[in-house]
Amino acid sequence: MQKPDRNHRYCIIGAGASGLAAAKTFVERGIAFDCLEREQDIGGLWNIATPSGIVYETTHLVSSISSTGFDDLPMLDEDYPEYPSHERVLGYFREFVRTFGLAPHIELGKAVARVAPHGDGQWEVTITGEQEPRLYRGVVLASGHHDAPRMPAYLGTFSGEILHSRAYKTPKQLRDRRVLVVGCGNSAADIVVDAVGGGSQVFLSIRRGYWFVPKFLLGFPTGDVLSYAEMAPLPRPVKRWIFQGALWLLQGPPSRYRMPDPDYAIDQAHPTMTDEIPRLVAHGQLGVKPEIASYDGGRVVFKDGTAETIDTIVFATGYRPVIPFIDESLLFAPDGRPRLHLNVVHPEHEGLFAAGLVQANGSMWRLADYQGQLIANLIVAGSHAPERARRLRKMLASRHGGARLRSFVASDRHRLEVNYYDYRRLLKRLLRRFGRVRGMRLDEGGRPGRAERSRQLAK
Repeated sequence: MQKPDRNHRYCIIGAGASGLAAAKTFVERGIAFDCLEREQDIGGLWNIATPSGIVYETTHLVSSISSTGFDDLPMLDEDYPEYPSHERVLGYFREFVRTFGLAPHIELGKAVARVAPHGDGQWEVTITGEQEPRLYRGVVLASGHHDAPRMPAYLGTFSGEILHSRAYKTPKQLRDRRVLVVGCGNSAADIVVDAVGGGSQVFLSIRRGYWFVPKFLLGFPTGDVLSYAEMAPLPRPVKRWIFQGALWLLQGPPSRYRMPDPDYAIDQAHPTMTDEIPRLVAHGQLGVKPEIASYDGGRVVFKDGTAETIDTIVFATGYRPVIPFIDESLLFAPDGRPRLHLNVVHPEHEGLFAAGLVQANGSMWRLADYQGQLIANLIVAGSHAPERARRLRKMLASRHGGARLRSFVASDRHRLEVNYYDYRRLLKRLLRRFGRVRGMRLDEGGRPGRAERSRQLAK
């Protein structure tokens, strides 16, 4: 039996952090929608019990609670540790759903197989197991970009075990083994610590020098210190110099721990938040190796000519930004960068948006919240203030597409990278441009609803 058309409704795909942020704003703004989640539970990558979850038993936030929780539901309860575990994060998402009444809008177990334009500005959404596709007024892609592991290939054959960090769930997988971790992001740092703690002999393979940022500076969460520093009316190069200099003064450069120094500025790459890697190297518990050159049975040969016998290789090498259910050319340019304005608004299809299609050195949840507000304002303005909507879309187009506000290290890892503070400021400036539209609801002919009036008064 054919499902009824939802040509007055929007479809939010994904019930992780980004999808929930967009859903909350849509509820507040009176925008009818369905939130489709392929798993049988919410939480996205933070739900270890579902195939979408990429967390492991020891996963904790790498940003502190004061700089991570949604603005509308701060993580300020005294029961929260500074860096909560993945269990606490999932519990926080459940509280978010309850607080903002999102459950009636979320459909679990609805795996989207295809999204495509359907004429007259509508979008056809095909769901696995449903005989007929649904028609929606618009689509918000909030399914994330941590689903397709990036796996490097090397000459030769390796006879040991190879896995990606996505398949890593427990330190038991590495106990009493000779382990090589490839990559040096936050997951790599966690896995190294787990392996060393489990009695393994551990090596870390890195292609370049990295900045290692401790979770606390002068006794305060690093994110809090940075937030205060960002309030200073100083040019970005000056702020960079101050933070970089302070880090080298307090912790020292990586070369002090017999590791390569980075050849880029601290804000030109995604930070690795760890206190442990330099300490483990200094204590002789972690061996640092250059990039892999080849495999030789049970041995791994490195580019400096050295080799090690290894039982397990863990590739913590990130993910390819793939959204498999939509034509790739709609979203990504040939160089792999998003075509969407600010990685949010499609330049041609007014009903196609994305939330969470960025990576940042700060709370992605808050950025997704601002992105959701931008999307909602464009939708409401399109109905109640179309001329303002046209002007704002034209202004977004003048920014020449994606959200990269400055250069980052030239690597696949940084195709979606933005500076959290600069990007947040830009989104908030754009939101202010909507003026009275920010107080309108779509379902009330433009009259502000109670939730939105409260928000405006709070600001």
